[in-house]
Amino acid sequence: MTDLGNARDAIRDITRERALGQQIHVFANTISGHYYRRSEVVLGISLAEWRVLRSVLTNPGTSQAEIAVAEGLNVMNVSRAVAGLRRKRLVEAVTDPDDGRRSLLSATELGIEIGADMTPREEMVYREVFAGLSEAELETLDELLSRVTDRLRSLELPDPPEPRKNWAEILRGMDDND
Repeated sequence: MTDLGNARDAIRDITRERALGQQIHVFANTISGHYYRRSEVVLGISLAEWRVLRSVLTNPGTSQAEIAVAEGLNVMNVSRAVAGLRRKRLVEAVTDPDDGRRSLLSATELGIEIGADMTPREEMVYREVFAGLSEAELETLDELLSRVTDRLRSLELPDPPEPRKNWAEILRGMDDND
């Protein structure tokens, strides 16, 4: 079999774990799409900004690094979201008295007000999404997702298999040809 044939076979071989990962991505992307249409367009706050603002509202005086861990976001994405929220005057930052290198975030009055409009919108979406599950199924799903997320946070992943080719170099070369 050719290298291309082997590559196609490897792609088609979808394990249960890979299928579950894909389902989680589909769920997250579908929810993001609903958020964009129903909230971001209407209220002018991106999903990343809402996730940061929600963290600040539920845990005033939190830092960007703490939000990144709690929300599973990249620190740079949190930083961009905080910059947007500060421009919109929804959060403010004060220097941490115990560590002058970090800032502690809190919501402004405007942030609290918009949070009061966002919270029921978010609740309604998730209530509808999970309405097809029984209380026992919801508890099981919550427990399973918590276990998987906890494992992922503490897991030192092994090195991935080596790529068959130097794809970064090949693709950079394609950019140069444009």
